[in-house]
Formats: sequence, C-alpha cells, structure tokens
Amino acid sequence: MRRTKEDALLTREAILDAAEARFYDFGVASTTLSHIAAAAGLTRGAIYWHFPNKLELFRAMHERAKLPQEAFFSDESPGARRSLEELYTNSIEAFRHLERDERARRVLTILLLRCEYVGEMQDAMMRRTDADNAMHRTITAIFAAVQYRGELKPEWKPEIAATAYVCAVGGVILEWLRSERGFDLVTVGGNVVRSVIVGFACPGAPVACLEEKSFAAEAACGGEDQAVVRS
Repeated sequence: MRRTKEDALLTREAILDAAEARFYDFGVASTTLSHIAAAAGLTRGAIYWHFPNKLELFRAMHERAKLPQEAFFSDESPGARRSLEELYTNSIEAFRHLERDERARRVLTILLLRCEYVGEMQDAMMRRTDADNAMHRTITAIFAAVQYRGELKPEWKPEIAATAYVCAVGGVILEWLRSERGFDLVTVGGNVVRSVIVGFACPGAPVACLEEKSFAAEAACGGEDQAVVRS
C-alpha cells in the first residue's frame, strides 16, 4: 500500500509537470487532457483518476508555484511590512524570486499570457483575483501606515497609491515575461520601484532605498548574486 501511494504521488507530479509544460508551450485553451496524457506518457484514465477536469488540473498546477503576490504581498501577516522601505525590499525579493524560480516564472507566464479566462476557466480567474485583491489590501495598509506617520505626500490616498504601485510593478513583470526575460528584472524593476517611491514619499522621509549610497551597495550585491547564479 505504501508503495502504491508513492507511485500515485509520482504519477500526479508527472501529470502536473506535463500540464505545466504543455500550457506554457501551447496555451491553456488549445491544450486538452489527451495532450497532457500523451506528454506524460499516461492514459486519459490516469489523468481522471487524479483530476476530474482541466480546471482542477490547472488549479493544482497553479498551487504548486510560489507566486510573488502570494509569497511577498500576502495580507496574512502585514504587520511587518508597513513602510516604503519594506515595500521596496519585498518588491526586490519578488523580482529576484522570479529570476531564480523557473516554476514560478513559467506558471506566472501561463496565468498572464497563456490563458483566456472564459468558459470553464472562469473559475480559475476567481483564485487569481482573490490573490490580487489580497495583495492590494496589503499594499493599501502599508500606504495607510505611511500616511499616518506623515511620510506620504498629501496628494496621494492609500488606495490610489496602492493601485499605482501595483500597476508599476505588475507592468515591469509583465513586460519581462512577454519579452522572455529580455532585460535584468532586478535592475530595471528596482529603478522603476525607486522612481515610483520618490513620487510617493514626502521630502525627508526615512527611505533608505532612495539614498544614493544605497544604489552602489545594492549594485555590488546584485553583481555578486549574478556571479553566483552564472557560476
């Protein structure tokens, strides 16, 4: 029995791997369970034993990945992320995570660029929407705390600032995925985030990432990171 459970888990992972590869290469709409079964070297019956339909398979594939909005901008424990500096740090960590984690990168590409959320896939959009809404609440709470401390420029409201921030960061990530990693995400994303924060922060607000000396330190650190990755 124990061996049978292990085999079942291995088969399930093989199905998810095949689905991820097929969705990434050909898109979700044009992929059938028969395609996935063939890619995994299994029968359709084996697919149905683990997943009743393509939507449930899609959800399971999604859940395996650690995506930025869920990993770095969750509203489960927002108390530690209540400053512009922490917002910047989390954004940089999200960029680095996408650069290093192939599964997260592939699944996010599928979610954003390879899936039409119509028909049976409409329910899948609900989970993505929930994650995006949770991220927006977290970032709004950060800007509310920044406003309370008098560090947010008066022309910005927390909800609007959060929307602008999400648009800026999401736009960089989307273009990076669309261009198939056509630029250094941490470098370009970091510069965009700093520029956006400049527009939010009151003059003199204690935001270390806006200090000139922090740019050089981060560049050196980023260079070391890249060297480690290349090695």
